Amino acid sequence: LGAFQVLIGRLCGQSEVIVGVPTAGQSLLEDEILVGHVVNFLPIRATWSGQTSIAQHLRAVARQVLDAYEHQNYTLGTIVRKLALTREQGRVPLAEIQFNLERLADRMELAGVQMEVTPNSKAHVNFDLFLNVIESSDGLRLDCDYNTDLFDAETIDRWLDCYQGLLEAIVADPQQGVERISYLSAGQRQRLLVDFNRTQMQFPQNQCVHQLIEARAKAAPMAVAAEFRGETLSYETLDRRANSLANHLLQQIGDGKGQPQRLIGIATERSLEMLVAVLAVLKSGCAYVPLDPTHPAQRLRHILGDAEVAALITDGAAEEGLLPPGKPIVHLVADAAAIAAAPTHAPTAPTAPESLAYVIYTSGSTGLPKGVEVSHRAVVNFLVSMAREPGLGPEDVLLAVTTISFDIAGLELYLPLSVGGRVVIAEREEVIDGFALVSHIETCGATCMQATPATWRLLLEAGFRARRGFKMLCGGEALPRDLAERLLQGEGVLWNMYGPTETTIWSSCGRVLPGATITAGRPIGNTQFYVLDRHDQPVIEGVPGQLHIGGEGVARGYHKNVALSAERFVKNPFAAGNLYRTGDLARWHPDGTIQILGRMDHQVKLRGFRIELGEIEAALLRSGKVTAVAVLLREDAPGAARLVAYYVAAAASEVAATGLRDLLARELPDYMIPAAWVSLDRLPTTPNGKLDRAALPAPDLTVQSVEDFVAPATPTEQRIAGIWAEVLRLPQVGATMDLLRLGADSIQLFQIIARSSRQGIRVTAKELLQHRTVRSIAALLDRTSQSAEAVDSKANLPSLGQFQRARRPVATTKR
Repeated sequence: LGAFQVLIGRLCGQSEVIVGVPTAGQSLLEDEILVGHVVNFLPIRATWSGQTSIAQHLRAVARQVLDAYEHQNYTLGTIVRKLALTREQGRVPLAEIQFNLERLADRMELAGVQMEVTPNSKAHVNFDLFLNVIESSDGLRLDCDYNTDLFDAETIDRWLDCYQGLLEAIVADPQQGVERISYLSAGQRQRLLVDFNRTQMQFPQNQCVHQLIEARAKAAPMAVAAEFRGETLSYETLDRRANSLANHLLQQIGDGKGQPQRLIGIATERSLEMLVAVLAVLKSGCAYVPLDPTHPAQRLRHILGDAEVAALITDGAAEEGLLPPGKPIVHLVADAAAIAAAPTHAPTAPTAPESLAYVIYTSGSTGLPKGVEVSHRAVVNFLVSMAREPGLGPEDVLLAVTTISFDIAGLELYLPLSVGGRVVIAEREEVIDGFALVSHIETCGATCMQATPATWRLLLEAGFRARRGFKMLCGGEALPRDLAERLLQGEGVLWNMYGPTETTIWSSCGRVLPGATITAGRPIGNTQFYVLDRHDQPVIEGVPGQLHIGGEGVARGYHKNVALSAERFVKNPFAAGNLYRTGDLARWHPDGTIQILGRMDHQVKLRGFRIELGEIEAALLRSGKVTAVAVLLREDAPGAARLVAYYVAAAASEVAATGLRDLLARELPDYMIPAAWVSLDRLPTTPNGKLDRAALPAPDLTVQSVEDFVAPATPTEQRIAGIWAEVLRLPQVGATMDLLRLGADSIQLFQIIARSSRQGIRVTAKELLQHRTVRSIAALLDRTSQSAEAVDSKANLPSLGQFQRARRPVATTKR
């Protein structure tokens, strides 16, 4: 019984379990000749701590059983009535699990009558799980009844193996801790730690990223390597231009010799020059720090300062003054002549596979972004694995849509070039324009594209349908089932990708098939997955635990942050190297695929961007305008995820939500600014004084009261209001409600445009931003007679920066 309690607790991740034990009530009866199944049911509660040993637990169980037997005259029904427990249909009160020890021989004799014991067949059970341990002349037999609505035979078989493994471990050493003792059998341990991680793969361990591309340039110098706005670069030209920029860079940063640990910032718009710049930095023996020039200057300045970059490469897109005086800035446009005059041979820079390739900054829970250090060796291993599966070759064309400040851009830029294929770089504006993106996929002959679920939805809105063999790589956040099915309606191949920045872009991938369960697939080459409980013990298939990742892709750590690196990058107890604690809750499937269940902390993913909610909260608190704040990612309607900020204004502050949003816009990128704001008198707390996130109210996105609601009047207004309500997932939209105050984001703007076009309403994003109410846009359409025909090509979408500058947050009634 003690072992069974421990097993149930470990499978559920709990240190308190209640297991019911039946006890024969005949001993209490005066009539000794009564024949029948007179049994009372005793719910026995067991608890333990992280310091409790198995021996201590077994002594406690003995006391609990004896104490329970003192009260065996109480039936289960009596206990339930006495406690006035609320009954739930279909659930046994107090305990849903039963354990019994049956001491019957195989054969019995009663007054000369021979009897043989055989188990009854059962069609129904009262308990979700019932383990009956039967003593016989051959030893112990375990009979397990289970609710087939909850469990299957394979799961129960695994659990019984675990039970045996736990009993054997207890016999071997009863002084082990209850929460640390292994319950895995030898076969299970082999499967979880070894068989599921058979990912050994050969890769060029002595090469760096740029050397893979140099080899392709030598093999096929005239082949097209890259394309942007119709302009192309051959492999030879790309290699030569990168050499020139690398040599020019080395001249600017000092003695003309590269140092692998020197960091170079890159802040450019999407272009061929951007690609040349990243390759040049790698060729110079330095590592690059990618920056998005649309991010606030304050954020860029912090990243460049924290990285202590030796220089900055820019095309003029970033603001001046990002670097302190004296630090060199290479202007790709202004310095074009000097760059072209630099030697075109490859620099003799000291670069090793263990050298840094890049330091990429992600959102930080402490309030400031943190840099992740990734080596050439990790990236090369990743590229070789990706070339094998999902697979890419010289005949492939990949359309790149991701900013280089997002780590998955590494796949888009390097993978096609490392295999002799072609990368086509999409413009920033195209990435948020579904019509333009669909057109670009067709015109450039793309055979593969990688994007977040939000971008794939945008493409579907614009009429995208994958042609035969087209590879769709989806990652950055969970892939919803409905989106997968829509993408699979074409003739393409869909892959679900998973991986933290700290383990080099993607760590697993799995092909998605119609109707099949969506998982994160299996670990990529030379990568190991371990699902561990809170005491770092492996858990069986189906049981949730924290995913830990080991192997070649594990990053060095966080830049200049030894303490955080030691916390998240730990020694691998199962193999050589380190493990990264992902913070992701996951579970193994019996076939060796992994399913990601969510986060164990307050990190979230929104439209593919990784966001630490604590960074937003810290920025608001630093302003001094609020005394308390909590930021949540809410999805009050399916598919309508948005950031919501709850705040308590400082006593002397008259700050409104609009002012807070403007404060954040100076520090944080657009995707981290909440779409909805709720002012509260105080934040709700739990009895122990912690923030009660579950008690935070849903934001009132309609803002206006019932008496202020103005119903759409004309047919045009009614059609427009219906489209807005459908896209924004609201019950209704009034004629005078502001579109952006209703929480619309850039993706939803395009959805409105696309759905309007299908109903013969011609409207552009610029017009929506200028005329933000149903009545205003309807009046514009009526005046210009634009509602007669559907849009035939592209919507004129603004840039993300233009969109965010026009946005205003939702300000709800103070609660």
